[in-house]
Amino acid sequence: MSEYILGIHFGHDSTAVLMKDGAIVEAMSEERLSRQKKHVGYPHLAVTYIQDKYKIDTFKNVIIDGVEFGGHIFETLESNRIYRAKGPKNEYFIRAIGARFPFIGEVYRIIDISRFFKNIVNMETKTRKYLAELLPGSTFSFIHHHYAHAWATVPFIPDTKKRIILTLDGQGDDLSGSINLFEDGDIKVLHTFSRANSLGLLYASIVDILGMSRNEHEFKVMGLAPYAKKSSGEKVYEKLKKLVWFDEESMTMKSSIDTRRATGYLVANDYNQHRFDSLAYGIQKLTEEIIKDIAR
Repeated sequence: MSEYILGIHFGHDSTAVLMKDGAIVEAMSEERLSRQKKHVGYPHLAVTYIQDKYKIDTFKNVIIDGVEFGGHIFETLESNRIYRAKGPKNEYFIRAIGARFPFIGEVYRIIDISRFFKNIVNMETKTRKYLAELLPGSTFSFIHHHYAHAWATVPFIPDTKKRIILTLDGQGDDLSGSINLFEDGDIKVLHTFSRANSLGLLYASIVDILGMSRNEHEFKVMGLAPYAKKSSGEKVYEKLKKLVWFDEESMTMKSSIDTRRATGYLVANDYNQHRFDSLAYGIQKLTEEIIKDIAR
């Protein structure tokens, strides 16, 4: 009998992936079925699609990307919503708007803050209970977001090789990055980066003040960077590198601001007075230099 394992991610770009006897046979993002770009929440439609297509009721294991259910208001509220059945379209709309426009998202979070205090204690219990109701008979495993990122590189590494694996993003399960050692077929976490010192969140804040959508248009900023005049781009870079940097002694990221609120800081300190291409140049160079620092 075939062995099925289901992988689920219910953050932005929520997706379900099916493994059969150790090989990936299907991957479906919820946005393709819900028609909600960057869909946030449990991928009801994607999971149902996989179950119907392969006629599966019970999975040997359901692996969930994410272990944090109470460390941050936004993530807690999003987790709170996954145990609802497919919510009304207006709720999906509000969540999508909040994800794309941080200022509106902040207002929504403040309005919703009572749910945070009410559900923070038993969030994981509720989530596990809901998943058990959706997928009866299955067993469940929760894997840290950045550990999942690290393991995603392993298929491209020969088992006999010893490698350092670096992960970097905006935030996931209270972290924005990690340094890991891959050896003898296993991964050991060496260092982790807090989301309060996140290079990815600073990058997203530049995306914000350029009037684009974070978690969606970072590639546009990267492509815009080479068009800047070097002298003006360097001025932005010199300012940004005082906000976030890699500390070699502690082998972690440090910052002079809380990068979770970087958009407000950049606006208050007139970063939007710089040309759009200069801002792109500055954040792209900072990103590249920090990654080289870590690699060295």
